[in-house]
Amino acid sequence: MNDLIQDLRLALRQLVKSPAFTAVAVLTLALGIGANTAIFSAVNAVLLRPLPYPQSDRLVEVTSHAAEGIRFGVSYPDLVDLRGMSRDFTGVAAYSTQRYNLTGAGDPREVQAAFVTADLFDVLGVHPQIGSAFTAAQEHDPVAILGYGLWATSFGKDPGILGKSLALDGKSYTVVGVMPPGFHFPDDDIQIWTPVGGILADEPRALSDRGFHMLNAVARIAPRVAQAQVQGDLDVLAKRIARETRSDTAGGQRRIVAVTGAGPGPGPGGPRMGTSPLDNLGFSATLLRDAAIGDVRTRLWVLLGAVGLVLLIACANTANLLLARATTRRREMAIRRALGASRGRLVRQVLTESVLLALAAALVGLIFASWGLDALLALWPRALPRSLEVGLDGTVLAFTAVLAVLTGILFGLAPALRATTPQIEESLREDSGTSGPGRRRRRLQGTLIVAEVALALVLLVGAGLLVRSFIALNRVNPGFDTRDVLAARIRLTPSRYQQGPLQEQFFNSVLASLAARRDVASASLTVTLPLSGNMRIIAFDPHSVRADFPDPIMIALSSVVSPEYFATLRIPIRRGRAFTADDRAGAPKVAVVSTAFARALWPDTDPIGKQFRLGNPRTGPVLITVVGVVDDVRSGSLDDANTRPALYTSALQEGGQPEMWVAMRSKQGAPLKLAGAIRDAVHLADPQQPIGDIVSLEQLIGRQTAARRFNTTLLGVFALLAVGLALVGIYGVTGYAVAQRNRELGIRMALGARPADLVRLLLGESLVRVATGVGLGLIIAFVATRVLTTMLFGISAFDVPTFVGTSLLLAAVALLATWLPARRATRVDPMVSLRTE
Repeated sequence: MNDLIQDLRLALRQLVKSPAFTAVAVLTLALGIGANTAIFSAVNAVLLRPLPYPQSDRLVEVTSHAAEGIRFGVSYPDLVDLRGMSRDFTGVAAYSTQRYNLTGAGDPREVQAAFVTADLFDVLGVHPQIGSAFTAAQEHDPVAILGYGLWATSFGKDPGILGKSLALDGKSYTVVGVMPPGFHFPDDDIQIWTPVGGILADEPRALSDRGFHMLNAVARIAPRVAQAQVQGDLDVLAKRIARETRSDTAGGQRRIVAVTGAGPGPGPGGPRMGTSPLDNLGFSATLLRDAAIGDVRTRLWVLLGAVGLVLLIACANTANLLLARATTRRREMAIRRALGASRGRLVRQVLTESVLLALAAALVGLIFASWGLDALLALWPRALPRSLEVGLDGTVLAFTAVLAVLTGILFGLAPALRATTPQIEESLREDSGTSGPGRRRRRLQGTLIVAEVALALVLLVGAGLLVRSFIALNRVNPGFDTRDVLAARIRLTPSRYQQGPLQEQFFNSVLASLAARRDVASASLTVTLPLSGNMRIIAFDPHSVRADFPDPIMIALSSVVSPEYFATLRIPIRRGRAFTADDRAGAPKVAVVSTAFARALWPDTDPIGKQFRLGNPRTGPVLITVVGVVDDVRSGSLDDANTRPALYTSALQEGGQPEMWVAMRSKQGAPLKLAGAIRDAVHLADPQQPIGDIVSLEQLIGRQTAARRFNTTLLGVFALLAVGLALVGIYGVTGYAVAQRNRELGIRMALGARPADLVRLLLGESLVRVATGVGLGLIIAFVATRVLTTMLFGISAFDVPTFVGTSLLLAAVALLATWLPARRATRVDPMVSLRTE
């Protein structure tokens, strides 16, 4: 212990004696350690830390899946069957997400809520902090449990909240509990939980119709039961249901019904209300954590690998600094060896300095990491799931401490061994000025530069691929003009707008107010807005139209729109016409279809005037006539390789809608300035009606690309940081080599060498190192970029222009970093240099 304390004191004195060296080394390492800490905190929160429920690794989400990878929730009869799998599950609960209009707690506003079965909190293993969870007897009662955040912000953490009432959609609910802070289920936006019985009562078909997928199921796997066994039993259940369905539908004839809900890949909390064909469904059990994080796993591991490379480059830079500094300490080490100090003791002393330097860098790095995390989560709050859990907790601090110690050993070991080499006489002779820098030291420094260039190129290639991919994504034509359009989602309060005519009257009033404004070019209504995340899906039998259709069912997107919709979003009409005022209730049912829809059903004929039948749960099959064909629109996501067929029907024919988007195009640009106009129009129609969301179409594009922008920006920053560190290393090593070779360069100039000859000499030596690093980096990048395949769009992971361009760019700036100190060396008077030597 005394030796350790002595080593620490000596190390601290050495670092204080060289403030410039210490500052540069600490800053260099802090950048690498801070970046690693920030990204690891995200990896820890999203990927490594279990969900905040007891034994969360036993929780699974059970979904239905159909053709084309589309996933739905489950029906109530499905839930009953799942609860019967007592060998597999200790509990199966269900929920469905819903928006409420909250009144009586400040200004009217919309809140996110979840309808849940009474046993949901038991299945999750989490219970209210205040009050109690729902009981089975309360499953049909108007009671509510509040999220901690809503209780704090809207009710001032009132300890007497239990038993008080609040108005949700105009209906009084009694508060029976408040969840603990940090509880978010099924996602971070949910603020209220109510019993599922209310929504079941509103849908008479829900309890008996197996095709009505309105619930999301979460189950806890029984002890000693593997997930694979659960999946096998679910497959058996699906086959049994299919047999029963075929038996109940007259010899297996398909039911042709409508499907409304979310698109592919539900994830927790996604809406899944709707119906579907029953003889083509299966069940899937996905770990709840995997369902929550989606496809972000690969992206985070790539970022962690990238910051690891940045830290390695920082370590190489610091090692080069220590090698240069070791030259001035060779005499000290040689004398201490001559006086009897063992080499092990000297190595330990130098490593103590390195670790101390790394720990100091870790403290600064924690500050950088904290700033970086705050900035990243503020800029891209939607880029990461479980973002509320990201922070510098004990696990992250322990990771940083261990990383600092390992970093100190990594960059300090080679300089420590070099500084304590046993050749004492050689060490004294080299420091006496009678010889140039040792070849072994120059070779080690050159090797570190090669490694820096190689690692920097790997990052630069990866960043280049993501940048080119992001550019390609932003060049995708979404099928509509995103400029100058503002949209607002309005969900009418059910108690105030129970009937279709009242709903129509409200939206027509809002539309008329907006259309009358001079700064509005056009205004329209739509049930689903492209790229907003809310899609309606229909599934029907195409064989009545096209007998040779290759699939048993046809899946398409569906939306109800006003006549002005295509003009407002500037969706080109390729054939026929858009809706008109004549397409109203009582007139023959008409539809506008997308190019993909027309191509699928009428590949060789003009679709205008063609007819087909679409099932309607309330009225039965309806005959629809196609009156127009419009361009395909990317409704789900910009990077969806397959544009799904789409069907549009007229809002004038469909009657009132409880929820719609109001979209308007500005005449003067700056669409966000029209937000006040939307609020005024809604307030004029109904002062008590809240507005759910106001967003421009360009903001929707930004939300769509947030995750890609997050990864592209971070990897780009890390690549630039790596290149900068590598260039500083090349510049420093070249400058140090020039300073140490003054005698040699002076002799060359005295013997007639021209300045250009010296520059070529130094550039040639650097070119060998850079070329070696670029070649090695290309090999590593060729292998490493395979992991980026799922993150790219429109380009290959082996994109030749990216590989060649980044290699030439890095080589050029690396040679520039060599040329600057080499050119300065030619200005030294050879006689002065020789006299100095």
